[in-house]
Amino acid sequence: MGLAPAPAISEAVAEHLASTEGERGLYAEIVAADPRLCSAVEALLREHADFRQALRYPLTAETTAALTTLFDRHRQRGNDLMYEAYVVDLGGEH
Repeated sequence: MGLAPAPAISEAVAEHLASTEGERGLYAEIVAADPRLCSAVEALLREHADFRQALRYPLTAETTAALTTLFDRHRQRGNDLMYEAYVVDLGGEH
């Protein structure tokens, strides 16, 4: 028997989705500034769909492990995106 996702997890995911998706979200800002990052943003948005799907079901040991893996992978890809968007200087001075 599984447990419903903890409200803190659901709230944290909802807050992340609200801040990154949509016309005024972080991902739109990144793509507007650097369209070459569109594929990376699309991959992160697909992971958002995975979060929504996973949080519809009760938590079990298996779903908790799967969510942990999803969150970890998403965090790393998000960090990579931030690095590419805000740290990498294409064609700048050396």
